Amino acid sequence: EHSTMSLAPLPNGKMLGGSTTAAGTGGEQLAEQAELYIMDMTSKKVEWHEVVFPGAQSYTDLCPGPDGLIYGFADRRIFFAFDPATRKIVHQKDYHDEFGHTTSQQGPRVFVTSPDGVIYVLFNKGIAQIDQATHSIAMISESPFPITGGGDYLAGRIYFYHGSHVYSYQLPE
Repeated sequence: EHSTMSLAPLPNGKMLGGSTTAAGTGGEQLAEQAELYIMDMTSKKVEWHEVVFPGAQSYTDLCPGPDGLIYGFADRRIFFAFDPATRKIVHQKDYHDEFGHTTSQQGPRVFVTSPDGVIYVLFNKGIAQIDQATHSIAMISESPFPITGGGDYLAGRIYFYHGSHVYSYQLPE
């Protein structure tokens, strides 16, 4: 009754998944709340699953963070740091009032990681950066139009799209 929305690798052949309650095209929504889950990739068995944010309908995206933590967003608004070893949320903040929703499409690509490990976040309002020591997020560039689709990093630029157009932002040196 869940569909997988986001995935992140874990050590020892494990994977963290985030589900969505949204039904596929023409389907009927049966699950009431989204869940995080841990799967063993060798056995293909789900070892753990839980409603981590009561009422959440989707785990928009997941990204490996510092010290074995996994960063994520629930419902395109609640940023969190999850410790898969303890299976607990160690940090959370709702950024909707400050930055609006994150991007979202079938492949949301909310998180963009540079080759040197800096993690950026694409919100509809612009591009933000995660302080991995404090897990806080700061806007580094507001967009003149809503960023609707997630991006990627290439040669010092973050690429993203709005509607049918691809845009990029030159990161500061």
